[in-house]
Amino acid sequence: MNKKSVFSGLLSLFMFFSLLTSVGAQASNEVDQGIIPALSDASSVSESTLDEHLQEMGFDTTEISTLPIEMKRDISSKDGKKVAAQELATTVTITDEEGNIVTDRAAINQLATSATPNISGYAVYSGTSNNGRERVYQVYATYRWASSPFNFYTDNLAMAWQSNATPTGTPNGQHSVGGNTYSSPVDKEEVSGTAWLVDMKAGGSTTVQSGWGRQELRYPTSSKGINTAIAVGYSHRTLPTFTTDISLSYGVISFSGNGKDDYYGRFNFTI
Repeated sequence: MNKKSVFSGLLSLFMFFSLLTSVGAQASNEVDQGIIPALSDASSVSESTLDEHLQEMGFDTTEISTLPIEMKRDISSKDGKKVAAQELATTVTITDEEGNIVTDRAAINQLATSATPNISGYAVYSGTSNNGRERVYQVYATYRWASSPFNFYTDNLAMAWQSNATPTGTPNGQHSVGGNTYSSPVDKEEVSGTAWLVDMKAGGSTTVQSGWGRQELRYPTSSKGINTAIAVGYSHRTLPTFTTDISLSYGVISFSGNGKDDYYGRFNFTI
């Protein structure tokens, strides 16, 4: 064997071990950050397996019990860990058919005892990208009706973030009821936020209806340690023939129109 062949072989070995070291260091960094690798078979495993995986990612049992199974699959299909967040109380605005803000639900043609949804939001950190220059998050807006509402028209779900976030990829949204899952089409997709249409279904007092929207956000690595916020909004249609317009700006969601109940929430976390 000549010297050139020996040198080429040693060079190849060096490059191979350098690659292993690089990959090992990346995996080690993810472990150090608490990031849990994705379930390769998240689309087919049992719900109990998904629940165990979400607990590893940092979700508590109460949170897990309220998530639709397809949302569990979506979260579990990506590397990540749940980010600790501070959630603010939900505010409600009720608008009648004439555009007046009211406090009596019966005044806008729905049962006074009609159900109300719980809205929430979650952030899952997936590690860094773009040669370590960006921190990647999967951000979720959720809603859950423990009892189906009296009116079942088309509702609206939305989220908005602050200006230091950049949305990437394709947003996903789904609505679940009675063991069936329906796609929620994107209504608005802007640099400051995303909104979905929610096709509510007829149901009874024991019919749970829930859903979610997801958007991938990227923050500059230089933003690490900075507090940020995600706004979550859900507008429930209470009268037919009306439409809801959505305004999205950095960190702010606004629903306009008549005959609707609007729910606004917000959660803060540290990048």
